[in-house]
Amino acid sequence: MSLDGYALMCGSGTAKSQQFMRAEVSYQKPTKAGVLKPKKESVNMLAKFCMFCGESYEKAEPDVA
Repeated sequence: MSLDGYALMCGSGTAKSQQFMRAEVSYQKPTKAGVLKPKKESVNMLAKFCMFCGESYEKAEPDVA
């Protein structure tokens, strides 16, 4: 895993930056014939706390119109 950067989170008429990390997941997926084949996927994980100071991020409330 590596610290890639910041995501811009929008909600409640405000925009805030939040840290994210990319994680690679490896697993075995069965084919139609029943043979297990290795598979890799990349996903982004948003942090709930600042990775440097430990301060909690506030949740962005969705805009309701």
